Amino acid sequence: MTHTKPFSASDDPETQAFLDTLPRKLHEAPLRWAADTPDGIAISDPTRRLTYAELGAAISAAAARLVAHGVRPGDRVAVINENGVTSAVLIYAVSAAGAIASPINARVSPREVAVMLGHLVPRCILYATDSAAAATHAEEAGAVPETDPVIGQFAIGALNDEAVPETGDLPAVIMFTSGTTGRPKGVVLGHQAILYQGASQVVSRNISTEDTLYIVAPISHAIGLGSNLITAAIGGAEAMLAPRFSPEALAHAIAEDRISFMVAVPQIYAKLLDYADAHGIDLSQTTRLRFTGTGGSPVDLSLMQRMKSIFGLPFRNGYGCTEMTPIARVPDGVEASGDAIGIASPGCEVKVVRADGSEAADDEVGELWARGPSRMDGYYKDPEATAATITPDGWLRTGDMARRDAEGSFYIVGRGKELIIRSGFNVYPVEVEGVLNAFPGVMQSAVVGRKVPGDEEVVGYVQAAAGVTLDLDALRQHCRENLSGYKVPTELIQEDLPIGPTGKILKSALAARFAS
Repeated sequence: MTHTKPFSASDDPETQAFLDTLPRKLHEAPLRWAADTPDGIAISDPTRRLTYAELGAAISAAAARLVAHGVRPGDRVAVINENGVTSAVLIYAVSAAGAIASPINARVSPREVAVMLGHLVPRCILYATDSAAAATHAEEAGAVPETDPVIGQFAIGALNDEAVPETGDLPAVIMFTSGTTGRPKGVVLGHQAILYQGASQVVSRNISTEDTLYIVAPISHAIGLGSNLITAAIGGAEAMLAPRFSPEALAHAIAEDRISFMVAVPQIYAKLLDYADAHGIDLSQTTRLRFTGTGGSPVDLSLMQRMKSIFGLPFRNGYGCTEMTPIARVPDGVEASGDAIGIASPGCEVKVVRADGSEAADDEVGELWARGPSRMDGYYKDPEATAATITPDGWLRTGDMARRDAEGSFYIVGRGKELIIRSGFNVYPVEVEGVLNAFPGVMQSAVVGRKVPGDEEVVGYVQAAAGVTLDLDALRQHCRENLSGYKVPTELIQEDLPIGPTGKILKSALAARFAS
């Protein structure tokens, strides 16, 4: 498989030495613990719980089943799933068979699945049918159902004889972007890239066999797979997989299952706190949580304050994307604002770049560029998009607008593609969203641009917390008091916001209303 070089020893010998201590393949991470601590709990979901020894045996058995079915080294194998033990074992098994996994969230529409599969051309498709959504996809495809006494129900699709195996340096996964900005692209990630994601979390957050990681982020996406599932496997911790987000289930996990570590998008935490308030639940009295982290979108200051007051912990923000994560993180012991993403993650280089390619000065807004061992190899079968995103010297153009302060901390200003130009002035949605989210009763918001003859308008969508009726006139006045006139939304719309599989707000769906 042809791709660009994400990292080599010549870039940073210290980081390369660290990489050399890691497993070579994804499935090898849990297998190490199967030998060292076979009775330790490795993975669980609402219906089953496996030790590391049981997980290792399940991976080997599933890999043998795939090989017997006709999966060859270098084959692309789609795994349609929701979070669960079955899904994790199947992804690991594809690695153990020498093939390339392409995890796809079962909750996306049949049309979207067809687009992804048409681009991927997999050798076969696996379905983790403990998910009702995946079972529906399997039934429509005529996949053969199977039941394993350890991992539960799954289905295997027919072999595609037209699928040609990849050759050369084989990646671990082809992961489709969440599609919040348009048509999904297949992101090619190597084993080293994903293992580094997990290892960096283990080292920076001191993950150990004493930890239980609550994983609500889909393992079909970067934050769920690398920053959660693989993190647990490298650290020897328990990965507790939640098939879907439920504030009630999360509150129960905090109180009864005594989870210790969690990384999720901000909207998950906001809904948890609103649920606890509405039901009179005091989360502070039962928690064993020692780390709460987030990423994927800017964090509202009021949410940070609520999280800290309830759990007694700093609410840690980090930054990354499907194409590369982690990129930056707020270090322990540092207080930071909601738009702060902290300093470059160990082994990573980060800079802010002007439109002409030169590096921006302190506090000057430009595009955030990054490179390091977790960067993608490229976009699958899309050399033009790869060349537009990765520079010849290995920098990833993130598309996000940012600034760096004099101390070397980075701050996200907004996505370059989301920039609204109103009356000749730049409006970054993230700033307006921060003001909207600070208004009492607003749970989350999204700001998009609307083209009008000769100009562009700012439109704000707001979702109220449960049981709250917003006074939009008062909210508009709040914006006037806290924003320059050209940044104040022309229109405010209250509704439940569309959410993608990762929990991010689907701004593309909101903007498409104006385009149509």
